[in-house]
Amino acid sequence: MIDVEHTTEQDLLTPDFLRKIERLSLVAKRAFPGQLRGERRSTKRGSSVEFADYRNYTIGDDFRRVDWNVYARLEKLFLKLFVEEEDLHVYVLVDASRSMEFGDPSKLLYAKRIAAALSYIALGNLDRVGLAALSDGQASILTPKRGKQSAFGVFEWLKSVKPSGATQLAQSMRDFSLRTSRPGLAIVISDFLEKGDRHLFPAQEKRCLSPFSALVSRKFEVTMLQVLDADEVDPPLVGDLMLVDSETNDRREVTITQSLLRRYKQRLAEHCAGIESYCAQYGCNYVRVTNQTPFDDLILSYLRQRGTLK
Repeated sequence: MIDVEHTTEQDLLTPDFLRKIERLSLVAKRAFPGQLRGERRSTKRGSSVEFADYRNYTIGDDFRRVDWNVYARLEKLFLKLFVEEEDLHVYVLVDASRSMEFGDPSKLLYAKRIAAALSYIALGNLDRVGLAALSDGQASILTPKRGKQSAFGVFEWLKSVKPSGATQLAQSMRDFSLRTSRPGLAIVISDFLEKGDRHLFPAQEKRCLSPFSALVSRKFEVTMLQVLDADEVDPPLVGDLMLVDSETNDRREVTITQSLLRRYKQRLAEHCAGIESYCAQYGCNYVRVTNQTPFDDLILSYLRQRGTLK
């Protein structure tokens, strides 16, 4: 069972950072059926529209949507957003297993910050945002919210999630898929590390068995965002050590040599390449970072370069 509690964790995002991401939006390659237009053009003609909210004008926006009455009063440009027959559902899924507790900052804290930033961006564009924490084969789901007024509740929910249990990502993803009725963007933030992880991204002839195939077959647009600790990528280990599995508590005595480290790095590279190959085959987006990647650079630059944000 996923464990959530009230914590004293500091704010995930600062007010200054929130101002920096005001003008960003998530990229969807296609339109999804929904209820709210937000920033996205409906593919259906003749649909009724209803005023929903304002946002600041930015260069490149459609001047036809500027509210000139507001400009006459405030001498500032604001765009009108409308309810229509199309909107985007955004689901941010965070791996909350014990392996995500590793690192400084922990991979989980880094993942929470990513989830908070993406959620805030989506809420600012009037997309519907749902979240899920994945652990022990289950998905603890926060039902989709809409509008910036929901951001505080989203942040508090994320802060309340703490690491527990084993990954069991396959079962957790199936649980999420069965309990989610409307497709949209699904952003999975995880280290994608678990015991026997070959079943997550199996050989090409068996990839239809992957837990992510359920989302792909239901027309979700999937981004897999892998967060690793820098020491997992390049372990600063040497000599005789006792290694302890953070999820199963299994223990193994090993002698760390340069040869063993080279084999480990090769296996990790092959694992990451397998994820990337899976994504390429099924049209998913794949992004890999470490918890030492400067957070501002990740959101403001790297995810824009990778086509997740614009």
